[in-house]
Amino acid sequence: MAKISYVDGFYLHHKDSKIHIDDRGYHFGDAVYEVIIFNEGIFFDYNEHIKRLLRSLKSLDIELPISTNSLKIIINNVIKKNRIVFGSVYIQVSRGVAQRNHSYKNLTLKPIIIISTTEKNKDYLNNFVGVSAITLNDNRWARPDIKTTQLLPNILAKTIADKKSAYEAIFIDQYDYITEGSSSNIWIVNYDNQLITRNLDGQILSGITRNSVKKCAMKNNIKVLERKFSKHELLTAKEVFLTSATSFVTPIVKIDNSSINNGLIGELSCSLRELYLKAMKSSN
Repeated sequence: MAKISYVDGFYLHHKDSKIHIDDRGYHFGDAVYEVIIFNEGIFFDYNEHIKRLLRSLKSLDIELPISTNSLKIIINNVIKKNRIVFGSVYIQVSRGVAQRNHSYKNLTLKPIIIISTTEKNKDYLNNFVGVSAITLNDNRWARPDIKTTQLLPNILAKTIADKKSAYEAIFIDQYDYITEGSSSNIWIVNYDNQLITRNLDGQILSGITRNSVKKCAMKNNIKVLERKFSKHELLTAKEVFLTSATSFVTPIVKIDNSSINNGLIGELSCSLRELYLKAMKSSN
């Protein structure tokens, strides 16, 4: 079956889904994106992802060219045309097509929307294993709170991790505090069974899954502390895990050359994953 994508008003076969050579998203990464998981008609945190999409667009002075209701209709159409039951939907909005010039002052452009889907195996939900990570100096731009397609430092970090057979790269700022992963938010569990994750100080992305896991924890009387924590705290934590739209709650059992929780999946990490998936199942 041919894969169908949506590109600037048209549903196209994947091989025909192309953008203009002068699209600013292609030239400059002048675009934002979101990835949303869906399963049997249920979207994981759909409204929050769309709200963040709009926030990112506003930060870049881009207006969504269609209503959010129309956007959801298109998303559902793409899923339906591809006959996917469980997978992810990718949404990207660029500033539009213009002759290459760094400044967008006085440009009247029509933002370009592209939407595609990726099918996932059902086992993906149950693939709960401990993973390893490495640490790297955070060399990203100063606005990681905007979910832009400018991801070159993240790509390089993820590739370094991959070359070292690690699942994730964890960024550390100039003061030796953890910021986030190359594509995830990072959490630790201290020996009082309190969850700690960096506060939203503009140095990390406001993760949608991060926020949902926080709500699940608080609803179940698990204390959450939002503050900076050091690399030393990371390496000596009782448990460490990451959160993201596509990884849900994933425990980290080794960082660099240090084992976390003796290399075993922690109880709290396991419980939070179950609570999160249960909450998503009943969210729509």
